[in-house]
Amino acid sequence: MMICAAILVGVIIAMVLEKDINVPMQTSAIIGGLMCVLTGCLNEKQAYQGIDWTTIFLFAGMLPLAGAMDKSGAGKVIADFVVGLMGDAPSAVVIVAAMFALSCGLTQFMSNTAAAALLAPIAISIAQSVGVSPYPVVMAIGIAGSCAFTTPVATPPNTLVLGPGQFKFMDYVKVGLPLVFISLIVCLVVIPLVWPF
Repeated sequence: MMICAAILVGVIIAMVLEKDINVPMQTSAIIGGLMCVLTGCLNEKQAYQGIDWTTIFLFAGMLPLAGAMDKSGAGKVIADFVVGLMGDAPSAVVIVAAMFALSCGLTQFMSNTAAAALLAPIAISIAQSVGVSPYPVVMAIGIAGSCAFTTPVATPPNTLVLGPGQFKFMDYVKVGLPLVFISLIVCLVVIPLVWPF
């Protein structure tokens, strides 16, 4: 147990000092896992059984989907569709709400960085066309891109707890949707106060 605790502390320190020692976090974690096996804290069978294969296959399946949505233009088609629903001269609040909803929806299935990068130019051009500041609209996109609550593939932590927690897809939806609505309401109230239209 002492060896295992020392390995854990070493891995945490290596992760904290990632930039100083120039070793990526994932490398530190793998080295820690190997050290547990090499020192006898775990045998090979225990280490193998400790791998959550559901998470591995889920990641392997969803990462190409996220890339495909980005490269194929499917994300842009969705964005253009939502922009079309807003009408010719939408109000600033409608633009913020629509961009929040679109960014939040895309980030449930693709990279939040890709979703924000895809939507930011569209949001800026819409804001400029109706004569409002682009800052609140872009902030809504950025915040919504972090609201990855409603699917197990929206963000790695969601995926990591799927197997061990014995969750189902709908568990994420039931808990995530209220959080998304609360985040939207907070954004609609706070963003105009900090970044006026």
